Amino acid sequence: MGGTLLSAALIVRDEERFLEGCLRSLKDHVDDIVVVDTGSTDRSRDIARDLGARVLGHVWAGDFAAARNASIDGARGEWILYIDADERVVEFDRRVVDTLLASPRHVCQTVLFRPAVGYTRYREYRLFRKRPDLRFRGVIHESLVPDLESLCAGRRWRIGDSPVAIDHLGYEGDLRRKHLRNLPLLEARLDQDPQHVYCWDQLGLTRRGLGDEPGAEQAWRRAIAIVGARRTARPLDSLPYLHLADLLLAQKRDAGAALGEGCRRFPENHSLTWLRARQLLEAGDCGAAMPLFARLAAIDGASLGAGPIAFDASIFGPQAHAALGLCAFRLGRLADSCAHYARAAALAPNDLELRAKHAVAAMRARAPTAA
Repeated sequence: MGGTLLSAALIVRDEERFLEGCLRSLKDHVDDIVVVDTGSTDRSRDIARDLGARVLGHVWAGDFAAARNASIDGARGEWILYIDADERVVEFDRRVVDTLLASPRHVCQTVLFRPAVGYTRYREYRLFRKRPDLRFRGVIHESLVPDLESLCAGRRWRIGDSPVAIDHLGYEGDLRRKHLRNLPLLEARLDQDPQHVYCWDQLGLTRRGLGDEPGAEQAWRRAIAIVGARRTARPLDSLPYLHLADLLLAQKRDAGAALGEGCRRFPENHSLTWLRARQLLEAGDCGAAMPLFARLAAIDGASLGAGPIAFDASIFGPQAHAALGLCAFRLGRLADSCAHYARAAALAPNDLELRAKHAVAAMRARAPTAA
């Protein structure tokens, strides 16, 4: 390949289920692949070698940043694409990438990242220069952002946006093993950095995943208190509001305070809008819920521009129209209900439940008593 030398860097442990697919997705896109193995007992090392990757060992010490930095040290490229075994490169034009990496002003290029099946994409810092002052920080949820911010503060360096796209597959199926691994690491990181909102949010998700709902609520309320004390908030700071409200709604408890404050502080968070509309619907206030559902129905999740966070695409399009259909039905606006269900069924033609609801709404709209 011509242009800038580009390495892909991975850290793995017992990833034979995913690793081959990841490495094959990198084929013809990068010049060098380094796989840092932290103690696999399965075929991960053999798979990596068979597919042309260089395999390095790293003794696991409960520190993701240390392992990630070992992969940087082992990479031969001037630029590095970091990726995990349960991720796949789905869009990559090497000619375009080479042009971007040739810029003398850019220290990093973001990629379009899909965090789970059925979600929209957001921007992640995955392509970056190999530099001694650009390292991962944090024993878990390790990040380049602190060093990137320091480098860009002097205005010599910039961060660009690339068209490279990566999909993540690892949140499918039983996550208990991952939760058990992450729990002590999250607690350790929060002992070191008790103001880290994202880690408090992830601690809440981990505790809920392990069945500790009171502990999850405590973590999210701690995160919200930290956000509330700040003058400014980042988009990721919306997550504890979202996850606390989702828990409260699932428990049939009042989520009004969390949703009210969350929607006020983060009006562009469509997931919070969805939960607020659901709360109003479940409380019987269909008139107040409808404008919120209508706002979501007008969004095309498939073409939504990539922002700082991702959204479950099911809250747009058919599900939003179906919610509008239910609201209109309960308000006695049967023709409107029929129209919304028809739109939902057209957007999701294989959804038999939506087709059935449309049929019921159409029948009721045609009935003489509907007049």
